[in-house]
Amino acid sequence: MKMHYRTWGDPQKPPVILLHALACHSGWWSWVSPYLEEEYYLIAPDFRGHGKSPWADSYRFDDYAADIEKLARELNRPYAIVGHSMGGYVGLKVASRRICSPSVLVVADMKIDSPEEELAGLRKAAQKSGRIYDTLQDAVAQYRFLPPQHTAPKERVEQVAQECYHELEDGSWGERFDRRALAIEKVEAAALAQQVNCPTWFVRAKDSQVMPADGAQELARITGGCLHEMEGAFHHLPLEQPEAFSTLIRNFMVQSRL
Repeated sequence: MKMHYRTWGDPQKPPVILLHALACHSGWWSWVSPYLEEEYYLIAPDFRGHGKSPWADSYRFDDYAADIEKLARELNRPYAIVGHSMGGYVGLKVASRRICSPSVLVVADMKIDSPEEELAGLRKAAQKSGRIYDTLQDAVAQYRFLPPQHTAPKERVEQVAQECYHELEDGSWGERFDRRALAIEKVEAAALAQQVNCPTWFVRAKDSQVMPADGAQELARITGGCLHEMEGAFHHLPLEQPEAFSTLIRNFMVQSRL
């Protein structure tokens, strides 16, 4: 899988791989990068089936992890992962597999588990065709976050939304995201966390409806890591609180001597 990715900073600086959430793309990190690119080499891939990366036949968490391990091997040096939501879970998966583990891991507002009712709903959504719009403006106007609560400025939402669509041959606009990727496997964060042996920090949005406080505390206990709660955010931390989020990332990198 040849992933599309964007980079910021000097390639000679310590590398940090930034992993986005389900149904998102690497552009979510565009407001975090200005605060970190002077000190780190930032690499933000589009997961398979997301953004400008090609679609695939399989979207298992092991597939995502293998893609990131391939990217990490090309760096050929110690690196960190910062993952948001599903990106955090993929980061845990990479660290737990111990094939090409990160030296440092930051997991931000990630699901702890996945009830069967929720998985069934996602499988149903994965079978639906993506919507088609007459214009890009129409598509952006209809774009919504999941979960919908957020404190991100309108212009940031519109900017990431624009990159979620591409123009079709007939001039209409369709989704870049492969909706089949919605049919995720069962999330078992605690089991993965038990296999992680690198320094790990967890970041939870104070008003999160995705990462329960008690579950986040348990993951921190299992890994021997720290848990930080971020004010003024519901879930979409890279867009809602990029400066504060970047400060937490930098502090952990410095403490971990990346």
